Amino acid sequence: MVKRATIGDVAADAGVSTATVSRVLNGGAVTEATATRVWEAVARLEYTPNALTRGVFAGRSSTIGVVIRDLSSPFYLDLIRGIDEVAAANDSLVMLANTFRRVDREVAQVRTMDEQRVRGLIVTTGEATDGRTRRMAENGTPCVIIARSVLDAPPGMHSISLDNVEAGQLMAVHLAGCGRSSIGVVSSGRRTSQIERTAGLRRALADLGLPLPEDAVMVAETEDEVSGAVDTLLVRGRDRGEPLDAIVCTTGRLTVAVHAALTARGIAIPGDIAFVTMDDFPWATALGITVIAQPSYQMGLKAGELVVDRPSGPVELVFAPTLVARTSCGERQKA
Repeated sequence: MVKRATIGDVAADAGVSTATVSRVLNGGAVTEATATRVWEAVARLEYTPNALTRGVFAGRSSTIGVVIRDLSSPFYLDLIRGIDEVAAANDSLVMLANTFRRVDREVAQVRTMDEQRVRGLIVTTGEATDGRTRRMAENGTPCVIIARSVLDAPPGMHSISLDNVEAGQLMAVHLAGCGRSSIGVVSSGRRTSQIERTAGLRRALADLGLPLPEDAVMVAETEDEVSGAVDTLLVRGRDRGEPLDAIVCTTGRLTVAVHAALTARGIAIPGDIAFVTMDDFPWATALGITVIAQPSYQMGLKAGELVVDRPSGPVELVFAPTLVARTSCGERQKA
């Protein structure tokens, strides 16, 4: 096995001290002749600087930490792609952590990123990690919170989110335009994004003279809970004398489970029930699913740029959702 060259090997080959080699590698002031000897030694020995060691001396690594709640959600794929593109263009790597929607893991992963002295931190975590991210921002590490805003953010702590109220309103207007009037909602929990999407849906339906009953909203924390939630919505609709003719899913993570629950019961989409959900997927086109798309790739790019550009004050960005109409709400029949 060929031994990896060390900074000491480079110093010996160039006839200088290790401190001089370090100055050359980090752009410090040395004579041109000394710099030439060092770089020639680096080339001869095929020396690769230890990024971890350089990060220790610099007080900060070149890695951008990204803490994701749940990689099963399609939203995160393009988000990470955008972050990675900015990182690669700025000589950084992405350190990715998936918390599996567990608060204890969120807290632990953010703490680990802080201990690693990452160049910047991008998180989709809940409020339990805000204390640590605030301290990181105050200590000079740019932090970007994805999918929600942050109150009284200090300089260096930024947020990127979707206009979730508008997302819900787009769903309501589209369903009403497709002739749907009895709507059930499957939500994934009580995160701000879920609450705001349901609120926007309810507000727009009320404006259209189609009130959304409180019991027409069911929470399914996991895919395993979706089947029961769908059954409950169907029963409640029949009990009100208003059988459901549409179901809204407020999170892309549960799209497959909701779609499967409907088809397993022999419910035709859109013949029996219209279906609209959040986040676009490559296979949504094949299935004709109408979605509310988030510009997740652009959100990822902007998150990476906030880390790299380090704006002095807190930045809050809100992106607009887009309706991608296909056939799952009866659009073809309407035409």
